[in-house]
Amino acid sequence: MRNILPAIISILFHPIFMPVYGLLILFNSGTFISFIPYEAKKYIFLIVLICTVLLPLSFVPFYLFRKIIEDIHMRSNRERIIPLLVNSLFFYLGYLFLSKLQLPPLIKSYMLACAVAVILALLVSIRWKISLHMLGIGGLIGAVILFSYRLGVDLKTIWMVLILFAGLTGYARLQLNSHNSLQVYSGFLLGFATVSVILLIA
Repeated sequence: MRNILPAIISILFHPIFMPVYGLLILFNSGTFISFIPYEAKKYIFLIVLICTVLLPLSFVPFYLFRKIIEDIHMRSNRERIIPLLVNSLFFYLGYLFLSKLQLPPLIKSYMLACAVAVILALLVSIRWKISLHMLGIGGLIGAVILFSYRLGVDLKTIWMVLILFAGLTGYARLQLNSHNSLQVYSGFLLGFATVSVILLIA
């Protein structure tokens, strides 16, 4: 019973949802991006949703059937390599689709940052297990802070709430014995640094 709440937190803040959460925050930032026509927003949202959530999830039954992973939790770093490789391709595909559209550069840079974060997670996972949950929410916090900086809008309340959620997510991963403290902190720092740097320079 005591693991029910950590499990719920782990689902809500699964790294696969972070690009979509970031995009929704950007669309509701109160900046000029908020005034993108609804049809354009819907098209952008669908691209991100399909490439970062639906396509990656659609491959999970195949991974299980081929015994690439033992279960959906992918407890070892070795189990993560092929899913992360496939996901990085889907994320980059999403970036390529968005790069063909006449969009604010920040949206394209955000998708690129998400793709790079997944690629770095893949490289780390070849040798070591890192917390992908913390990488995801660390990247989201970095994105919101850089959204605030680049768009000149105060999003402090949002990123402070996200820091609270990051703490809860880290607690959940530790409580479920999915990671140790070093893996949790390393995941957060890698996600935060990767997304922040790319959004700063791209």
